[in-house]
Formats: sequence, structure tokens, C-alpha cells
Amino acid sequence: MADPIRIDYKKVNSANIMKQIKEAVSQKNKPSENEKGNVMKSVFKTIFSKLARPFRPFIRVLIQDAHQDLMIETYDRLRRLEQEEGDQRKKEYIKLLYGLSHNIVVELTKLKIEVEDLRVKLSILEKEFENFKKRERALEKRLIK
Repeated sequence: MADPIRIDYKKVNSANIMKQIKEAVSQKNKPSENEKGNVMKSVFKTIFSKLARPFRPFIRVLIQDAHQDLMIETYDRLRRLEQEEGDQRKKEYIKLLYGLSHNIVVELTKLKIEVEDLRVKLSILEKEFENFKKRERALEKRLIK
């Protein structure tokens, strides 16, 4: 960590303060040894990936999963089924969305009614509280006399 900036308040020297600030910023912006190593790793990684680019198809063939053909076939069957039954599925989704939106509207209406009811109850309680305060003051006046 860099030394803190020292300011002599008896003799304020703005040039000295600015010099200290510039030194602190320049030290902060210098890359550390660890960052230099990371930069070198990324350079080597970039070079290696560019050199390996022409060989990627061969690497994929060698690394190809044994079950990949089965996965591709299953995916194709699912895609065909989706194309054949796509319209029916869309209709079902539309029905579900309509039901969902209807239920949301019903719940929001219930909540709005409940909020309004709570507001009315709050106003009643506020009025009762004010009445109790007036009653308390009146009783205090009678007892003090």
C-alpha cells in the first residue's frame, strides 16, 4: 500500500500535495507481478486457440460423446412432434394464459377491496383514538379541579 499523502497544515504547499497525489495514482495504476502473469496467460491462450482453430473439427470427432447421435435423433423427433402438434399446443398455452390472467384480475380485485376495507377501519380507529384523547383530557380537567 502506498504511503498516505502528507499535508503540512502550517505550510500548505499545493505543488507538493499534487506531486504526492500523482505519485499515488501512478503507483496504483502500475500492474503487479500477478497481473503480468495473467496477461501472459491470456496471450498464450489466444495464440494457442488461433493455432488450434483449423484442427477443431478433428478434435470434435475424437472427443464426440457416444450418446450424441441418440441425443440428436431425440431432438429431431421432438422438433417434428412440435411442428405437427404446434397449433394445438399454442391453443393450450393461450387457454392457460387466459385462465392465469383471469385469476390475477380476481386476486387483485380482492386485494383492492381488502385495502379499502383496511383504510376504512384505520379511519374509524383514528376517530376513536381522537375521542379517547378528548375524553382523557376532560377527565384530567375534572380530577385536577
